[in-house]
Amino acid sequence: MQTNIDITKAFMDAPDGVLSIHQLSQKLKLPYGTTYNRVHLLYQQKILQVLPQGKAKLCALNGDNPMTTNLLALGGAQTTETYFESLEDEGKLLKRIINIIKVKTKGKISAAILISPDSFKSICKDINNNLNNLSNNYIESNMSDKVPDFQKTIDFFLVKTDEQFDESILENEINNVIPSNQNIAVTNMIVDKETMLGMLGEQENDAGLAAYNMLHEGIILLGYESFYELILEAFNKKLTHLA
Repeated sequence: MQTNIDITKAFMDAPDGVLSIHQLSQKLKLPYGTTYNRVHLLYQQKILQVLPQGKAKLCALNGDNPMTTNLLALGGAQTTETYFESLEDEGKLLKRIINIIKVKTKGKISAAILISPDSFKSICKDINNNLNNLSNNYIESNMSDKVPDFQKTIDFFLVKTDEQFDESILENEINNVIPSNQNIAVTNMIVDKETMLGMLGEQENDAGLAAYNMLHEGIILLGYESFYELILEAFNKKLTHLA
């Protein structure tokens, strides 16, 4: 199962969603024979499609098969869990934020992604260091006046399903769980499904690729399957001319 997950995830690193068996073998550091056999099995299960180009045979994900989305969602969940473990507080702050998003969005979004996870990791480290270096009394008496000179941001990308979604409520609630002595702003980029697909399909100045890379480098917080359904739909549109 893990090898199947790793193979499907590998296509998420390819800008056009297309890889040869040799490229997969090198990327995953698997023997060519093992990769070939596993690709053949995934093709039989219709998780992968084969795209002939001359004498060559390239592979791509089959976005029409729900199993493809399931494997990608499992891989995304693994990545998120690994990220939680890498944080100073083992992801406690982020999990509180996720709970806020769940409660306050009330089904009005289909996916939430943390953008710039390295920046958030740095913020968690700073918060943890402050707590370790200052006594409780000092924290209480200086919480309001020990504010960093420069502002950091926690950035989220949300895919909404309801036009009436009020992002200000979400920002306020998240700000309430961030220590007040940290000069941190919460920002939300909110799009609907069609806008996201348009972003990913934009070819001028490689804008679509830049948008995809931004999302790919983020950490999925909610809606793993919904997120990958959109990504696969965008990929499938790009691959129709090769099939």
